[in-house]
Amino acid sequence: MPRRIAVTLVTSLLWTAIAAQAQDWRGGIDSRIELMSILFRLAGNNEYHQCRAPAYDKAIESYFAPYRDHAAVRSARSLAIGFDAPMKLAANLRDAASLAERVPFDGPAVHLYQGWDAAKARDFLGAARQFASDTIFQDFLKSQQALYAATNARLESFLQQADLAWLARFFGSHSPARFVIVPGLANGASSYAARVTDESGTQEIYAIPGVSKVDADGLPVFDSDWRTTMVHELAHAYTNPAAGKFAGRMEKPVRQIYEAVAPAMQRQSYGNWRTMLNESLARAATIQYVMEHDGQEAAQRVIRQENSRSFFWMSGLVKLLDTYRNDRQQYATFESFMPQVAEFFENLAPRIHELTDRLQPKVVSTSIADGATGVDPGVKSIVVHFSMPMSQVGPDKSAKLSGGRFDETGTVVTIPVTLEPQRDYVLPLRWAGGQAFLSADGVPLPATMLRFRTGTASTPPAQ
Repeated sequence: MPRRIAVTLVTSLLWTAIAAQAQDWRGGIDSRIELMSILFRLAGNNEYHQCRAPAYDKAIESYFAPYRDHAAVRSARSLAIGFDAPMKLAANLRDAASLAERVPFDGPAVHLYQGWDAAKARDFLGAARQFASDTIFQDFLKSQQALYAATNARLESFLQQADLAWLARFFGSHSPARFVIVPGLANGASSYAARVTDESGTQEIYAIPGVSKVDADGLPVFDSDWRTTMVHELAHAYTNPAAGKFAGRMEKPVRQIYEAVAPAMQRQSYGNWRTMLNESLARAATIQYVMEHDGQEAAQRVIRQENSRSFFWMSGLVKLLDTYRNDRQQYATFESFMPQVAEFFENLAPRIHELTDRLQPKVVSTSIADGATGVDPGVKSIVVHFSMPMSQVGPDKSAKLSGGRFDETGTVVTIPVTLEPQRDYVLPLRWAGGQAFLSADGVPLPATMLRFRTGTASTPPAQ
């Protein structure tokens, strides 16, 4: 029978718990996460100012507005950290009341962020402790108890149906870690992961998918997209250690691949080859989960999304994992299959530019040449030819082209324009809403500008 723990008082962590085939899972709102999200929102971190639950967003804004210049907020700014770092810090705290270190921050098992400085973190936590006291943070938590309880109830129901045991089946072993699934209610679309080793030596892996969707009542929606993000974050518990054991063999080829896509990776905060490798393996494993539970078409949609993030090799890597999944007699565990994974990246490295050239769309020509002068201001449209078929729907499916249209092949788009005489124009080639054009495989067109100058007005023909 599944083990359950009732939701605790708001002075402690807020979660329910279940057990799945001997794996320890816990899930629910976590007051440490919410406190750090709010602090770094006040500090000006844009990634922590994306709350999608309207009533909760309004409550945060109203309750904490008087404390925007609190010492803790200034201290948070001084740390110059963001994205997953505040979440990792939160996971390493005992509770939101004491903000005590679960294990000494100076210890070798503490896994926080690049440039970690225990002394600075302790100074910040001292100020954060005062912030929690000055704001009476527990009163804010109590004021949101109905939302937290509804969220936890929905999450527990969702987790019961999510087949969390798949991870152990697919990777071939139970993780030694306890999994903690926390909906980032204040985080909006941003999702994070953290790893903690507690006082007893037990490792905890945190998946902190942001709550990006709410229903008409403003309550979180946990759907297949949220599940995919959750599985991705949890898969790191298996893929990262396996990749680490083969890092020596894989460093050279994966570095070469990283250099070919570095700008795109860095925009996603993947700052080195090792992070890209870990992401590649977790994403490929997640697509295997999607394939098994939602079908091939759903898996292909995720692969196209990964192409749009410049993980151009994802289709090949997923296909390679088909071999692993279909021959478990030979490959009992994911780690036992890692030599084949290493070989995949070794073979990929010398042809990475060939792959990116094949998948990356390009502008072949435009009816007005880039840099042209004396362009007839009477021109009513610009015709753009692409190197491959493009998606004819904007990324958010609501993007319009202001009357523009693609041809049947998807390789030509005609964009209406209204020009004035003797003017310089710089036109970004993208959807009217600002989103990049995507290839049919989901790969974005690199930022492309069309620059030209119009000539004098043409003389209308005599009547």
